[in-house]
Amino acid sequence: MTLRRASAQDAPQLAALAQWVWLDSYATGGVEPRFLPYLAESFTPAAFERAIADPQQALWLVEDGAALQGFAQLLRGAPAPAANDAQVELTRLYVAPPCTGRGLGAQLLQEARNTWRGEGLWLSVWVGNEGALRFYAREGGRVAGQTQFMLDGQAIANHVIAFP
Repeated sequence: MTLRRASAQDAPQLAALAQWVWLDSYATGGVEPRFLPYLAESFTPAAFERAIADPQQALWLVEDGAALQGFAQLLRGAPAPAANDAQVELTRLYVAPPCTGRGLGAQLLQEARNTWRGEGLWLSVWVGNEGALRFYAREGGRVAGQTQFMLDGQAIANHVIAFP
């Protein structure tokens, strides 16, 4: 198993894994038409190439040979929408569904916490994602407030999780 920074060559695999994990997590009743614009805009190889090239972002990935198993995406200079001074957003921490429970998420989270140490790390989690909420609490995160994720004009409640 390898943990490393992503490169532009990883963008197609990152896009595929991101769509897979997002749908597995949020399309609990099937794939709805309202999901398609978000998926088509957010999870493309070009979107990941831009993120990888951006010095204010960092993408860490974990792989086993040629198999991408998970990734963490960070955005520096993103103030938390809650009462704390965290400035680094963990925008995504995705692990392939068959690879959960192996400690990959904890490894990626630790790398995320170390990337811009001292600037404070935060993230948002859908209030209905109980597995993610348990994971972040177990890793030392605490609920610091609420925010909303907009999907097809609909506000979806999210908890803001902050790490000391």
